[in-house]
Amino acid sequence: MAWIYGLAIFLGVLSYSMLNVGMGLQKKGAESLPKIEKQKVWQNLKNFFTNKTWLLGFLLVQSQWILLTMALDFAPISIITPLMSFGMVALVIFSFFYLKESISFVEIMGIIAIIIGIVILGLTNPEEEVLYTLNETIERFSSTWSIVFLVIIFVISIGLILLSILRKYKNADILFGISAGITDALGAILLKALMSGADFRDKTIVNDSVTNWVWWFFMFTMIIFNGTATIYLQVAYQRGKAVIVAPIFGVLAMIVPVFAGIIIFSDWAIFVEQNMIGKMLLKIAAFVIIIAGAVVLSIKSARTQKKENGENPPEEYQPLVKGLEEMEYAKKSID
Repeated sequence: MAWIYGLAIFLGVLSYSMLNVGMGLQKKGAESLPKIEKQKVWQNLKNFFTNKTWLLGFLLVQSQWILLTMALDFAPISIITPLMSFGMVALVIFSFFYLKESISFVEIMGIIAIIIGIVILGLTNPEEEVLYTLNETIERFSSTWSIVFLVIIFVISIGLILLSILRKYKNADILFGISAGITDALGAILLKALMSGADFRDKTIVNDSVTNWVWWFFMFTMIIFNGTATIYLQVAYQRGKAVIVAPIFGVLAMIVPVFAGIIIFSDWAIFVEQNMIGKMLLKIAAFVIIIAGAVVLSIKSARTQKKENGENPPEEYQPLVKGLEEMEYAKKSID
């Protein structure tokens, strides 16, 4: 049994490393291409899929799901989930040496906070996952709280995109990164619903699912959300650093499904039923730590972009700027 868990951990580390390195390659390819909003749809598709660097990253991101699925077959999710932190470490190293992105102490602390939070979340997951049939899943998605939750997060994702566009793509790395994470999370939530009717060990379940229009609705909506998230992510990559965009994207893509699990699937009910209040409090603390790390990265990104745009001159020019301001004030006083 120990060697099986060892294999699962190896596959998990490899999977999350592929994911983050793939995202770094997508960033490298995306930043060399014309801005997405300035090109037509077909031209964008041609630009991205003929860019070898971006295409390699895209293939890595897509193929890592195979390894992750195998890892989850060999070990519980409570063991595999914390390995996401190793993927972020791989991204930091990759971004520093390959993308040549400078990493400040503040950014390192933000990334460390996110990694610690992810590890705590993984270690406090319940050992057993409650499984639902397709009809039970549909019933849960139809509840008032589920609909309100899904509508709110969808509106937030669209609102952030519109805000960025109205501000002429100012802070687009943060806003599009958050929207990409939320949209990807919506796809993950629908994937969970889709898999409730896709137990290939039982042909009866599969046959019942493919004749149910709701199951197909889950599938096509999931594909749309995943495709949209990919587009949002490329816009963010074109305007920001991978070490900032990827963690923000990853945090939202992970946290939103957790809240969906609480609201839609009552995942945290097991903590109350089995009197595991300590684990539940640790999960809440992990959320706070992760959000704090994401906020640190977002603020750092905003300040960096502000300096690059000339809104806040570098420190070495501050005395000159101050002198010019004093001269202008003196001139106005004489006049």
